[in-house]
Amino acid sequence: MKNPLKTSSLSFVSALTLASVTYATEIPTGDISADASVVRAGEFPRLDWNITYPGIDTLVDIQPDGEVVTKTDVEMQVRVLAADVQSRTTSFNRFTGRTTVSFSPVRVVSVGRINGGSFRLLFNDIQANVNPVAIPWQPNLEEGDRVSFAAQANFTGSVPYFSGQNSPNVLLLKDGDVPPTFTTWDTQSTLGTHIAPYLDETGAVDIGPRDVIVVFELTHVVDPNVVVDPDDPNGTPDFQDMILLLTFQKN
Repeated sequence: MKNPLKTSSLSFVSALTLASVTYATEIPTGDISADASVVRAGEFPRLDWNITYPGIDTLVDIQPDGEVVTKTDVEMQVRVLAADVQSRTTSFNRFTGRTTVSFSPVRVVSVGRINGGSFRLLFNDIQANVNPVAIPWQPNLEEGDRVSFAAQANFTGSVPYFSGQNSPNVLLLKDGDVPPTFTTWDTQSTLGTHIAPYLDETGAVDIGPRDVIVVFELTHVVDPNVVVDPDDPNGTPDFQDMILLLTFQKN
């Protein structure tokens, strides 16, 4: 917050801007203000900083159908944050008359591709083996490249879901977006838990200005026209079946 007592202010732009007007919009800008125009010897003024970093929109366009189209030459880093799919088995013991429920992890496959080309494997494993620090894909993209992602759970009857195809089973979240909230089984973490490090105190996405989170629902067909009970862990989407973090930077 700006200090209401300030009597002077100084705006600054990185010196690199002077060297390259072409990429001026790629340089962080901001301002610094002091609470006094004159500072006496031995005193320390209060300085307030406000830095604005160029956003994701300066590098890529996120299409309404979920495809990412680059505006310039960029490097993209892809990380897997979650692959939390489980199967539930119910067993009835006719001798004891008791019903037991067990859960087991399901393997999840995720891929990405550029300009509709061949798929690049990003992940093919279970939640316990997710490493959110690893970067399984780090391609250099050219201006106009079109990037999409897909994921599928490994169980009978499952189908893959793709970004770039207007599928309501795939959501792309930018800084400031509010992710959906649904209850999961007791043995699973919610979407909010999986991406907790990337949320602010209000529950909105709080990521870098050049990051994008991609979330998939892989076990239920999402119908945006049907209102579901967010507190029902059975038969409702939870969007934590596959979660990717995309980071873009200019080449």
